[in-house]
Amino acid sequence: MRISTSQIFQSGSRGLLDGQASLYKIQNQLSTGKRFLSAQDDPVAAAQVVLVKQSLAVNTQYADNQSNATSQLSLEEDKLKSIAESIEFIIEQVQNGSNSTYSDSERGFIAQSLQSQFNLLLGWANSSDASGYYLFSGYQGNTQPFQQQADGTVNYVGDDGQRLLQIGPSQQISVSDSGRNIFVNNRTGNGTFTLSPWISNTGTGVIGTGSVLDPSAWTGDNYQIAFTSATNYTITDMTTGTLVGNYAYSSGSSITGIPGASFSISGTPDAGDAFTVAPSTNQSVFDTLQNLISAFSATTSGNAAALAALKNKINEGTANLNAVLDNVLGVQASVGSRMNEVSSLSSTSEALDTHYQEQLSKLQDVDYVEAISAFTQQKMQLEAAQSSFAKISGLSLFNYL
Repeated sequence: MRISTSQIFQSGSRGLLDGQASLYKIQNQLSTGKRFLSAQDDPVAAAQVVLVKQSLAVNTQYADNQSNATSQLSLEEDKLKSIAESIEFIIEQVQNGSNSTYSDSERGFIAQSLQSQFNLLLGWANSSDASGYYLFSGYQGNTQPFQQQADGTVNYVGDDGQRLLQIGPSQQISVSDSGRNIFVNNRTGNGTFTLSPWISNTGTGVIGTGSVLDPSAWTGDNYQIAFTSATNYTITDMTTGTLVGNYAYSSGSSITGIPGASFSISGTPDAGDAFTVAPSTNQSVFDTLQNLISAFSATTSGNAAALAALKNKINEGTANLNAVLDNVLGVQASVGSRMNEVSSLSSTSEALDTHYQEQLSKLQDVDYVEAISAFTQQKMQLEAAQSSFAKISGLSLFNYL
């Protein structure tokens, strides 16, 4: 078989170029730290890298959402803690105001303190996060939820929604709570019924908050307790318009005749005084505070009936404030539970991130020991090919003539 000079040169040149290309590829692997530089180098691994990177990006987004959820829930928890502490302080102040030895000026100081707490609570109810979204406005993050009117009343203008964040493939979590549920929807009285004196009472009768003896017996009707004398009263079911009965009265004794309810009246009511028993309704903490501020601002010194009216207001207000406190603490517990859920998912996301990073490393990172060994071998081969090609290309019959 004859091999022409051109064949020798073509074959040698092609071998040298292939060797240089292989050496260049290994050199690029070493310099970039990547096992392949384009999809054609390893199509299967390249496709797997794309899928793993997509999973990693999704997991990173969930992790970011989890971080945002933790931040927002932590902020809400701090606000709720401050609100609860404020309500506890208000209850303590209100209870102090029931002291019969207090003067009108001392009760006036309590009214001023309650007004300060009112303003403080209103500010917390309108709290916003770092992005300027209101915490307690429901879905309407740009709307200030509680707005005070010219007459001093406070209206809630948000909605009942809870803003959600996707923190997992199939998990969403609420990162806000409606201000209506926290500040407005607080049950009056003991949660089932509320007890109130008539505003026109002239005696010293004081009614408590009462309790439910038998929920199944409670009718949900409105009742009126009317005193015909200092020692007798009647009970009328105002819903049905029927007289329940006539009863003897002694200060502090239980009022009987209303199914499922237990409470007492103390003091000496005048003939014509009356008290009402009605199903509990919702009342905002701001309305409760305004009623108490008005009660503590009134003149009571030297007026036994006025003092009794104040004590009735205190009993009613305290019961309502306790309902507010229970509500706030309930929401605070819910926030804590949600934070625990996010924390648990964050641990899972961190583990997944590590897993995806390891997969990427196995798929695309170069093995330096193997690559350096291959680089050394390819370099020797190329040098040998270059040396042999130089010698072969220099052969000629004229050298031997």
